[in-house]
Amino acid sequence: MDELPDRYRAEITDPRTPFAGDAVRVALLGDAAAGCVVPTSPPNGPWKIKRLWTDPDFRGPGIASAMFDAALPHAAENGVDTVRLSVREWRTEAIARYERLGFTVTGSWDERDQLVCVQRAARGVTGVR
Repeated sequence: MDELPDRYRAEITDPRTPFAGDAVRVALLGDAAAGCVVPTSPPNGPWKIKRLWTDPDFRGPGIASAMFDAALPHAAENGVDTVRLSVREWRTEAIARYERLGFTVTGSWDERDQLVCVQRAARGVTGVR
């Protein structure tokens, strides 16, 4: 955990503070947490999907897609037109998954190196796998 930037370390050690006010969603398979997603709506910024994660033991059966399907209606209900997220460029499998979910690569809104920024409409693109 020492190699994590401070902002991510804080999310692990005290997740209630950085995600206060956000709707953290957890995917459960039985009693096991199979994944999570944090749709965020900052007061002065665009709606983002943060911390989409699926446990490696549960990858494959559509958990990430199901979490998007659960999170996007929340954005649309709140008048959001566009949802965006960012991912490190070396995470090629994740980028391909986001593209299958209807996201397209866009110009960067973040100054961090090796970051790919993607976005998609909050409405009208459901069931994409």
